[in-house]
Amino acid sequence: MQNALEDYSKIFDALLQDSQDAIALCDTDQVILKINRAFSELFGHSEEEAVGKRLDLLVATTPEMMASSDQQVDRIRIWETVFTEAVLRTRKDGSTVPVSIEGNVFRLANGESLVLWNYREVPVEEGPGD
Repeated sequence: MQNALEDYSKIFDALLQDSQDAIALCDTDQVILKINRAFSELFGHSEEEAVGKRLDLLVATTPEMMASSDQQVDRIRIWETVFTEAVLRTRKDGSTVPVSIEGNVFRLANGESLVLWNYREVPVEEGPGD
């Protein structure tokens, strides 16, 4: 049984790290447990910098961003899947990036709940002559 759990853990980690989406795995208080390489590339935070921090304090740094983040967390807490098409989030360097966000909550066998947040950069449409 232990070997099977270790195998599943390795498979999950490979899926997480190989995803093109920027992913943060959090507890229900939005404390980051794990991020993938795409998250580090998109937002500029290393895993060492991110783990143990609240997700919204890293990527939702303005009052408007915090308000939308709070709404998403409220929906997650009542077991709704969250999907937003285009919102701004903050990179480590202070610049903003438009992203779509999907949040899914999972209940583990031990009753603990985790939230998987997927971020995908939204291309900025260029106007005529750009």
